[in-house]
Amino acid sequence: MQRRTAAAVLAVASLAALAAPASAAPPPPWPVVTPLTPAPAPTDQVVAPLAAVPLSASLIDVTAVYTSMNQTVYSHAYVENTATGYYAWDCVGMTDWILHEAAPNAWWEMHQALGIRAGYVPTPTQWAGFLQGSLPSSWQSVTAIGQLQPGDYVVFPASPATRFVGHAVIVAGLPMLMNNGSYAVRVYDSTGTPHGPFDSRLTDPRAINQSGLGNGTMRLYVDSTGAMTGAAWAIDYTAPAGVQQPPTMAGIPITVGRALD
Repeated sequence: MQRRTAAAVLAVASLAALAAPASAAPPPPWPVVTPLTPAPAPTDQVVAPLAAVPLSASLIDVTAVYTSMNQTVYSHAYVENTATGYYAWDCVGMTDWILHEAAPNAWWEMHQALGIRAGYVPTPTQWAGFLQGSLPSSWQSVTAIGQLQPGDYVVFPASPATRFVGHAVIVAGLPMLMNNGSYAVRVYDSTGTPHGPFDSRLTDPRAINQSGLGNGTMRLYVDSTGAMTGAAWAIDYTAPAGVQQPPTMAGIPITVGRALD
């Protein structure tokens, strides 16, 4: 488990106070994206669109934070200061905090089931294991690409064999079918490794060291039934010199859950 350190600042200001109205459009991606038609070939130019209108409490909240924040950075020492707009997170720190704000019952039941102590968050492997088990009423399992919705939580367990440390994201847009049968999906996460050349952190001046809360495009793989079987960090992307290369996700299972309340 990752601990929320004593240095974390938890402002008492309600997140609802900073949230944009549900009817408001999400922030523009970096750069502005024109949807591609027909389904694009799988190249590094693919950018999946953001959801036009928030469809879930989790998406509303993460969009509100992304829109209103002043600074963000990838860090294992968590700071969530809604008063100043400063957010320091790793991937599970961000997703766990948004879950707590948007769906407190789902957060509590997940923490109880995993035995997470107060002040700590689950590891990606723990969270993935929870989503693969028998879920309480506050959660819904999502396994097929046709069921995937903005606001769903996608969690990848760690793999010591490939040194993949695990990851967690919030779906930010509907999946976009590509010519090879895989899907491009925009996600919100907190990371220091961009999801391709159009990742928001590469051009967002609020992202310290091009890291922290932002959005980018991942690739999701499916089988012949539409069941999601795996993912790639980006769409056919090799980072330029000086930018961290995407991690290898070959053989990493994908787990998806929808927090209902």
